[in-house]
Amino acid sequence: MFKKYLFLVVLLGAATLLTAQNLDAERLPDMKVPRAGHNVFYADGELTVIGGHTSGFVLTQTAEYFKNGVWHEIPTVYTHDNGMAVVLDGGKRVLLAGGHERNLGIGQSFELEIYDREHHSFEGFGTLERNRAFAQGIELDNGNVLICGNHKGNDCFEMFDGQRFCHHVKDVAVWRSSPYLLPISNGDVMAFGTVWRGRFEPCDTVDRLKGDPFIVPLLKDWMPMLYDQNNHAIESFIGDKDSGDYSYLIAAYNHDGERAFINIQDTVFSLLETECPIPTRSDFGNILYNRPAIVDHIASKVYLVGNDADGRAYVVAVEYDKNPAPLTLYYTEPLQDFGDATPVLTPDGDLIVTGGIIDDNFTPLSSVWLLHTGTKKALSETNTHSWLWILCSLAFIAIVVVIAKHIHKPAKPVSQPDAVSKDMMARITNLMETKQLYLNKDLKVSDLAEALGTNKNAVSAFINENGSSFSQLVNDYRLEYAKNMLRQSPDMKIATVWMEAGFASERTFFRAFKTATGMTPSEWTAIK
Repeated sequence: MFKKYLFLVVLLGAATLLTAQNLDAERLPDMKVPRAGHNVFYADGELTVIGGHTSGFVLTQTAEYFKNGVWHEIPTVYTHDNGMAVVLDGGKRVLLAGGHERNLGIGQSFELEIYDREHHSFEGFGTLERNRAFAQGIELDNGNVLICGNHKGNDCFEMFDGQRFCHHVKDVAVWRSSPYLLPISNGDVMAFGTVWRGRFEPCDTVDRLKGDPFIVPLLKDWMPMLYDQNNHAIESFIGDKDSGDYSYLIAAYNHDGERAFINIQDTVFSLLETECPIPTRSDFGNILYNRPAIVDHIASKVYLVGNDADGRAYVVAVEYDKNPAPLTLYYTEPLQDFGDATPVLTPDGDLIVTGGIIDDNFTPLSSVWLLHTGTKKALSETNTHSWLWILCSLAFIAIVVVIAKHIHKPAKPVSQPDAVSKDMMARITNLMETKQLYLNKDLKVSDLAEALGTNKNAVSAFINENGSSFSQLVNDYRLEYAKNMLRQSPDMKIATVWMEAGFASERTFFRAFKTATGMTPSEWTAIK
């Protein structure tokens, strides 16, 4: 019983690590056309919005680009309300496809066109293999574009050849609206997400371009946030393709309305461990998160944008390269016409929100807001929210009272959260080498902390200060164990090696082995 209460005390104490900071927001010139369901992206460094619907839920056959502080309106060949946009050739061209066929979000279209950024011109040239709305696409390494997703069925993988034509590739096990399309190892691509919009209806099936569908139990309880506009796969990416690390972070929510980040490493899905939960309420009321997460790969942060009923914008910034990941909550003053639309990361690391809606699709906005997350303006002054301090303090006092009532004997001294002794590394090394904890594929930092008689924050902080991370430390031990097995038994099956060494999957083992040695296990064994 005492351990249970102590855990709650430590958990609430960790929650006080969340700080809230004022965030500077700047309203840029309004777009020429109010719009929602549009695509927004940077094409060759130029902020561009295309398509969507305007006032009255009417399709708009227009695009705009922002240059020299002014929006410039240009006509498109087709309308693309909740259509798809894929930036090609480093931003020189953009593929636009599909969308609703008629006003009011009715039907799906086949239409294809290309945007030429240099000449600010559009060319209509062909059709999709299937009519689509709420589709997504990604450019592959060979210049082709993989397309998937649709509104209420009729889904499949199809391929645009990079020039003029689309063709069917394979059927999918489950149709999805605005799916996530994420490239993974061996030239494969995963497609996953929800089968419906507007309600909690998760889907635990993941389709693959090259492999068979598979089930992810985590996706049965956590539903990814939907992209309302084009899919920015790169803005979910946290890995390093040169080293074979295909890792992503996406925002998700569960049936209770909690928010979290799903950490995807190739085909392995898990929740990102954070120092405290993502806040869903502030001093001013509930925080509503309806937008996908955006990764700033350079800053090693992932952002989740929300708002409250008064129009304040909130940005949760998570330092994903630390374990557990620290959270900072930014908030603005009430903003006029701050729309519900997918943010875009600027070259300076700020976030831009263009148009969108507040109440309904009949009155979209033309407003453009710049949230200064990547500049010095982001750090106006630090103010830890009183609501969080009060909540934690009251809960802390209440639990201490309960503990006092239940504990009648002196408790065994417990290590304090920040009491990392000078010999901590020696203790960790001793545990790893004598107990071989790393052979447990499900080993967590909390398991190591429990064995050391301290808490996971202290262990993580100490490992980070010594130039490593918990996962890297554990994988280093696993690699050495695997190498010893290969030295002693060169003919041993690779599947036996990675499983006995504690790796979660063959892909993880191969990626870690090649990153550390520059060779595959077979190549390494051949020269030993």
